[in-house]
Amino acid sequence: MVNLVDAQNQLDEYLSKVREKYIKPHLGTTEHPDDYMFDVKCYCILCHAAFEEFIENVCLYLLDELCDNFNNHLKISYSTLCLLYFNSVREEINENNWKDDQKLYDYFIDKLGKVKSDYSVYLRENNHGVGLKYLKKMLIPIGIDIPQDPVQQNSLTQLTKFRGEYAHTSLRIAKTLSPEDAMKFVDDVHKMMTEIATRAKKIQYHDLH
Repeated sequence: MVNLVDAQNQLDEYLSKVREKYIKPHLGTTEHPDDYMFDVKCYCILCHAAFEEFIENVCLYLLDELCDNFNNHLKISYSTLCLLYFNSVREEINENNWKDDQKLYDYFIDKLGKVKSDYSVYLRENNHGVGLKYLKKMLIPIGIDIPQDPVQQNSLTQLTKFRGEYAHTSLRIAKTLSPEDAMKFVDDVHKMMTEIATRAKKIQYHDLH
């Protein structure tokens, strides 16, 4: 499992290499869109994929951390509560479903294990990008708010839009992003990803007793 620092370093390095390869040759030049169209398409698709992988790594790492802190150290956080709440089923307490010798600790270990399994499957198999609607489904259950910077959110929306058009059609779309606009959108989303990682690093854990 990649830790948050390594995941962020890998993302930074990858984005730099992709920019160097596909965008920098076109900066400061006068070109027809046909000259940079395919490079911009590659840049947007590859950066979007990198952001998707990064968020997945952040969520999976935090999921392990939340469960480890409870299981092995009896510590919980706001994120632990969110994880349980957004995956909760009301539990009836009676002699039929709660044994006399059953302990809360054992119950929550089992509950966290099931939640972790289901959430991991969603992240690895059912996640379809880093658009705002998907970020909500990934981050809210682990107690991380989506950064509210309107510029960053707009850039994420634009990058997601163009990435979808580039990835799902071989025909020329009506509008081709300029290298400068593509770079700006990626830079803004990169800042959002960094803020999300920062929030994940700042999660505080508290002893149960």
